[in-house]
Amino acid sequence: MADYTLKSVPEPLRSKLESEAERSFRSVDQEILFRLQRSFDADDTKMSAIHAKWIYEALNSGEAAPLTDAELDGAFDRGLERAKKRRQATK
Repeated sequence: MADYTLKSVPEPLRSKLESEAERSFRSVDQEILFRLQRSFDADDTKMSAIHAKWIYEALNSGEAAPLTDAELDGAFDRGLERAKKRRQATK
């Protein structure tokens, strides 16, 4: 397992971490790891909810019709154009 050192932790945050660690009967390291893992778990939960919504919408959108080659090519071209615009916007 890799070791990390946090530098320049603001005093209010350090104090809060120490208080919460003590309240939860954890070391400061354990408290930091617990909260970091919890933030990743929250992200995963949010993405799972979004995916479930997409699946629900897809299942309730009616009969599916296969895309024609022209529709598929058009969608692909629109995606490429959007990607190019995003790339140019970030330069």
